[in-house]
Amino acid sequence: MVDVIRRGERGRQKTWQWVMVLTAQRGLCTYCGRSTATTIDHEEPIANRGADIWWNFVPACEDCNRWKKGRSARRWVADMDLHHRYPKAGFATRAMRPVVYAGITRRVERVQREIADMDRREWFRLHYGGERHRNKAELSEILARCKAELRGYPHYPWRTPKLGTSGNVCTRLMCCGYQHPKAEHMVAFLEPEERNAFRRAVFNERAHEGEILGRLIKEYLLGKARGGGDGTS
Repeated sequence: MVDVIRRGERGRQKTWQWVMVLTAQRGLCTYCGRSTATTIDHEEPIANRGADIWWNFVPACEDCNRWKKGRSARRWVADMDLHHRYPKAGFATRAMRPVVYAGITRRVERVQREIADMDRREWFRLHYGGERHRNKAELSEILARCKAELRGYPHYPWRTPKLGTSGNVCTRLMCCGYQHPKAEHMVAFLEPEERNAFRRAVFNERAHEGEILGRLIKEYLLGKARGGGDGTS
Protein backbone atom coordinates (compact mmCIF):
# COMPACT_ATOMS: atom_id res chain seq x y z
CA MET A 1 0.00 0.00 0.00
CA VAL A 2 1.43 3.39 -1.00
CA ASP A 3 1.74 5.88 1.86
CA VAL A 4 -0.52 8.91 1.45
CA ILE A 5 1.24 12.25 1.61
CA ARG A 6 -0.68 15.23 2.96
CA ARG A 7 0.42 18.64 1.72
CA GLY A 8 0.07 21.07 4.62
CA GLU A 9 -1.91 24.29 4.53
CA ARG A 10 1.31 26.28 4.08
CA GLY A 11 3.12 23.59 2.09
CA ARG A 12 5.12 25.79 -0.25
CA GLN A 13 8.34 23.91 0.44
CA LYS A 14 10.19 22.51 -2.54
CA THR A 15 9.98 18.83 -3.35
CA TRP A 16 13.54 18.11 -2.21
CA GLN A 17 12.75 19.71 1.16
CA TRP A 18 9.73 17.46 1.60
CA VAL A 19 11.86 14.42 0.78
CA MET A 20 14.68 15.63 3.05
CA VAL A 21 12.32 15.90 6.03
CA LEU A 22 10.23 12.78 5.39
CA THR A 23 13.32 10.55 5.22
CA ALA A 24 14.63 11.77 8.60
CA GLN A 25 14.07 9.59 11.69
CA ARG A 26 14.36 6.56 9.35
CA GLY A 27 11.12 7.71 7.74
CA LEU A 28 9.15 7.29 10.96
CA CYS A 29 6.97 9.76 12.82
CA THR A 30 8.94 11.88 15.28
CA TYR A 31 6.16 11.82 17.85
CA CYS A 32 5.02 8.20 18.12
CA GLY A 33 8.28 6.81 16.73
CA ARG A 34 6.61 3.90 14.96
CA SER A 35 4.19 5.01 12.20
CA THR A 36 5.41 6.00 8.74
CA ALA A 37 5.87 9.76 8.41
CA THR A 38 3.56 11.03 5.67
CA THR A 39 3.41 14.75 6.48
CA ILE A 40 5.60 17.60 7.64
CA ASP A 41 4.76 19.21 10.96
CA HIS A 42 5.90 22.57 12.30
CA GLU A 43 7.39 21.60 15.66
CA GLU A 44 6.67 25.12 16.92
CA PRO A 45 3.28 26.01 15.37
CA ILE A 46 2.97 28.97 13.04
CA ALA A 47 0.23 30.26 15.37
CA ASN A 48 2.89 30.47 18.11
CA ARG A 49 5.21 32.40 15.78
CA GLY A 50 7.00 29.27 14.68
CA ALA A 51 8.98 29.65 11.47
CA ASP A 52 7.78 28.13 8.19
CA ILE A 53 11.29 26.89 7.37
CA TRP A 54 13.22 23.60 7.37
CA TRP A 55 14.72 23.92 10.86
CA ASN A 56 11.20 23.98 12.33
CA PHE A 57 10.06 20.89 10.42
CA VAL A 58 9.78 17.33 11.70
CA PRO A 59 8.35 14.25 9.96
CA ALA A 60 5.03 13.11 11.40
CA CYS A 61 2.21 10.68 10.74
CA GLU A 62 -1.29 11.97 10.03
CA ASP A 63 -2.67 10.88 13.39
CA CYS A 64 0.02 12.54 15.52
CA ASN A 65 -0.06 15.72 13.43
CA ARG A 66 -3.80 16.10 14.08
CA TRP A 67 -3.43 15.00 17.70
CA LYS A 68 -0.69 17.54 18.48
CA LYS A 69 -2.79 20.25 16.86
CA GLY A 70 -1.64 23.84 17.63
CA ARG A 71 0.85 22.99 20.37
CA SER A 72 4.61 22.83 20.47
CA ALA A 73 6.08 19.40 21.14
CA ARG A 74 7.06 20.40 24.69
CA ARG A 75 3.57 21.71 25.43
CA TRP A 76 2.05 18.52 24.06
CA VAL A 77 4.30 16.36 26.24
CA ALA A 78 3.37 18.44 29.30
CA ASP A 79 -0.34 18.09 28.52
CA MET A 80 0.04 14.33 28.05
CA ASP A 81 1.84 14.04 31.36
CA LEU A 82 -0.86 16.04 33.15
CA HIS A 83 -3.56 13.94 31.46
CA HIS A 84 -1.82 10.79 32.67
CA ARG A 85 -1.66 12.14 36.23
CA TYR A 86 -5.11 13.73 36.28
CA PRO A 87 -7.22 11.99 33.61
CA LYS A 88 -10.46 13.69 34.65
CA ALA A 89 -9.11 17.25 34.38
CA GLY A 90 -9.36 17.35 30.58
CA PHE A 91 -5.77 18.18 29.66
CA ALA A 92 -6.06 15.94 26.58
CA THR A 93 -8.82 14.25 24.61
CA ARG A 94 -7.11 10.87 24.83
CA ALA A 95 -4.09 9.33 26.47
CA MET A 96 -0.71 8.35 25.05
CA ARG A 97 1.40 5.81 26.87
CA PRO A 98 4.07 7.48 29.07
CA VAL A 99 6.81 5.37 27.50
CA VAL A 100 5.91 6.94 24.14
CA TYR A 101 5.41 10.61 25.03
CA ALA A 102 8.43 10.58 27.36
CA GLY A 103 10.65 10.18 24.29
CA ILE A 104 9.08 12.91 22.13
CA THR A 105 11.38 15.74 23.23
CA ARG A 106 14.46 13.58 22.71
CA ARG A 107 13.28 12.46 19.26
CA VAL A 108 12.50 16.03 18.21
CA GLU A 109 16.00 17.18 19.19
CA ARG A 110 17.59 14.24 17.37
CA VAL A 111 15.54 14.81 14.21
CA GLN A 112 16.26 18.54 14.17
CA ARG A 113 19.99 17.82 14.44
CA GLU A 114 19.67 15.37 11.56
CA ILE A 115 17.81 17.84 9.35
CA ALA A 116 20.25 20.62 10.27
CA ASP A 117 23.19 18.60 8.94
CA MET A 118 24.54 20.82 6.15
CA ASP A 119 26.03 17.91 4.19
CA ARG A 120 22.72 16.06 4.35
CA ARG A 121 20.73 19.06 3.14
CA GLU A 122 23.20 19.63 0.31
CA TRP A 123 22.88 15.99 -0.80
CA PHE A 124 19.08 16.19 -1.05
CA ARG A 125 19.24 19.54 -2.84
CA LEU A 126 21.72 18.27 -5.42
CA HIS A 127 20.06 14.88 -5.94
CA TYR A 128 16.40 15.89 -5.78
CA GLY A 129 16.47 19.64 -6.45
CA GLY A 130 15.20 19.08 -9.97
CA GLU A 131 12.16 17.10 -8.85
CA ARG A 132 8.69 18.66 -8.90
CA HIS A 133 5.45 17.23 -7.59
CA ARG A 134 1.98 18.49 -8.39
CA ASN A 135 -0.03 16.20 -6.13
CA LYS A 136 0.17 13.64 -3.35
CA ALA A 137 0.68 10.68 -5.68
CA GLU A 138 3.69 12.25 -7.38
CA LEU A 139 5.29 13.13 -4.03
CA SER A 140 4.72 9.55 -2.83
CA GLU A 141 6.47 8.20 -5.93
CA ILE A 142 9.49 10.49 -5.49
CA LEU A 143 9.72 9.69 -1.78
CA ALA A 144 9.56 5.94 -2.45
CA ARG A 145 12.28 6.28 -5.08
CA CYS A 146 14.51 8.18 -2.67
CA LYS A 147 14.03 5.63 0.11
CA ALA A 148 14.92 2.83 -2.30
CA GLU A 149 18.06 4.69 -3.36
CA LEU A 150 19.18 5.22 0.23
CA ARG A 151 18.64 1.54 1.03
CA GLY A 152 21.06 0.71 -1.78
CA TYR A 153 24.00 2.40 -0.06
CA PRO A 154 25.95 0.67 2.76
CA HIS A 155 25.94 3.97 4.67
CA TYR A 156 24.69 7.50 4.14
CA PRO A 157 26.36 8.94 1.02
CA TRP A 158 26.57 12.48 2.45
CA ARG A 159 29.05 11.15 5.00
CA THR A 160 31.52 10.01 2.36
CA PRO A 161 34.37 12.11 0.91
CA LYS A 162 33.83 14.53 -1.97
CA LEU A 163 35.67 14.30 -5.26
CA GLY A 164 35.58 18.07 -5.61
CA THR A 165 33.62 21.20 -4.84
CA SER A 166 30.52 22.12 -6.80
CA GLY A 167 27.33 23.95 -6.03
CA ASN A 168 25.47 22.36 -8.94
CA VAL A 169 26.27 18.64 -8.92
CA CYS A 170 27.00 16.09 -6.21
CA THR A 171 30.61 14.93 -6.00
CA ARG A 172 30.25 12.47 -3.13
CA LEU A 173 32.34 9.35 -3.68
CA MET A 174 29.67 6.90 -2.51
CA CYS A 175 26.83 7.97 -4.78
CA CYS A 176 28.52 9.92 -7.59
CA GLY A 177 31.98 8.34 -7.81
CA TYR A 178 31.29 7.66 -11.49
CA GLN A 179 31.96 11.36 -12.09
CA HIS A 180 35.58 10.95 -11.05
CA PRO A 181 37.85 11.68 -14.07
CA LYS A 182 39.61 8.34 -13.55
CA ALA A 183 36.40 6.30 -13.18
CA GLU A 184 36.21 3.23 -15.44
CA HIS A 185 33.48 0.61 -15.63
CA MET A 186 34.94 -2.87 -15.08
CA VAL A 187 33.50 -6.36 -14.51
CA ALA A 188 34.55 -8.62 -11.64
CA PHE A 189 33.92 -12.39 -11.58
CA LEU A 190 32.93 -13.35 -8.04
CA GLU A 191 30.81 -15.99 -6.35
CA PRO A 192 27.76 -14.58 -4.51
CA GLU A 193 29.36 -15.19 -1.10
CA GLU A 194 32.54 -13.46 -2.26
CA ARG A 195 30.55 -10.49 -3.53
CA ASN A 196 28.71 -10.19 -0.21
CA ALA A 197 31.94 -10.48 1.77
CA PHE A 198 33.50 -7.75 -0.38
CA ARG A 199 30.53 -5.45 0.20
CA ARG A 200 30.73 -6.00 3.97
CA ALA A 201 34.47 -5.30 3.98
CA VAL A 202 34.01 -2.08 2.00
CA PHE A 203 31.19 -1.07 4.33
CA ASN A 204 33.40 -1.59 7.39
CA GLU A 205 36.10 0.53 5.78
CA ARG A 206 33.51 3.23 4.92
CA ALA A 207 34.86 3.38 1.39
CA HIS A 208 33.58 3.12 -2.18
CA GLU A 209 33.87 -0.19 -4.01
CA GLY A 210 35.62 1.50 -6.91
CA GLU A 211 38.17 3.00 -4.54
CA ILE A 212 39.05 -0.43 -3.12
CA LEU A 213 39.15 -2.08 -6.55
CA GLY A 214 41.43 0.67 -7.84
CA ARG A 215 43.76 0.12 -4.90
CA LEU A 216 43.87 -3.65 -5.51
CA ILE A 217 44.57 -3.20 -9.22
CA LYS A 218 47.42 -0.78 -8.49
CA GLU A 219 48.92 -3.28 -6.04
CA TYR A 220 48.57 -6.03 -8.65
CA LEU A 221 50.28 -3.95 -11.32
CA LEU A 222 53.03 -2.94 -8.92
CA GLY A 223 53.64 -6.59 -8.06
CA LYS A 224 53.78 -7.52 -11.72
CA ALA A 225 56.27 -4.75 -12.41
CA ARG A 226 58.51 -5.81 -9.54
CA GLY A 227 58.37 -9.47 -10.55
CA GLY A 228 58.82 -8.83 -14.27
CA GLY A 229 55.42 -10.31 -14.93
CA ASP A 230 55.39 -9.43 -18.63
CA GLY A 231 56.43 -12.93 -19.67
CA THR A 232 60.03 -12.02 -20.49
CA SER A 233 61.65 -13.30 -17.27
